[in-house]
Amino acid sequence: MTTHPAHPAHTAHPIQLRLPGQAAAPDGPLDPFMMYVLHHGFRRDLADFAATVPATPVDDAGTWRALSRRWAMFAHALHHHHTGEDLELWPLLLERCDNAEAEVLQAMEDEHDEIDPLLEECAAGFARMSERADEQTRATLADALQRAQEVLGRHLAHEETDAIAIVQRRLTPQDWDAFEEKMSKRSGLAETLRTCPLMAKGLTGPDREAVYARIPAILRLMIRLGGPRFRRLDDRAFYYNPR
Repeated sequence: MTTHPAHPAHTAHPIQLRLPGQAAAPDGPLDPFMMYVLHHGFRRDLADFAATVPATPVDDAGTWRALSRRWAMFAHALHHHHTGEDLELWPLLLERCDNAEAEVLQAMEDEHDEIDPLLEECAAGFARMSERADEQTRATLADALQRAQEVLGRHLAHEETDAIAIVQRRLTPQDWDAFEEKMSKRSGLAETLRTCPLMAKGLTGPDREAVYARIPAILRLMIRLGGPRFRRLDDRAFYYNPR
């Protein structure tokens, strides 16, 4: 393992984005705002699922089918995000970090492995509710969503507090740009069009202004073009959301 020195402190660091629910935004030369936007979306979605499932009537088959489709959208976006970190970001950092930092990065992968079975459990619950809904399945699904919300919440906070601090110490802005470009290529145009509105949902006031000031024009266009289709599914899925 080759340890690269940390970046020297200076005053030209970008102002870091802070969104509701975010645990930290370590200072440094990079602007990983899209990471924070995604995290905000993941937290918001899981909270909405956890609130909506107990409130959705068992016999409303159309809503359960919409919830199942909306869960698939959320789970795919989260899986894509975690896979990109595991394949691209953590290995790059491991080449440059010290032993203590390596332990944090290993914890990131371990936490991803803890989250995946919970996502599969929830997906199976939504599938069962879409096919043969009953009170017991809904209760089991609600419990799985609560556990997923807790586990993912701890992971995101750990990542924002400790892993992003390592990113800020060990990567250059050019490194980060290259990582984000790889993530974009992994997504593809169709997936980006489908998921961009998910990222923007729930951003209002100064938070929305801060995000929209950072994202490129092409992503703002994707949010606008994909918005109507996304909102139709989102409104149908979360029709009973009490939040």
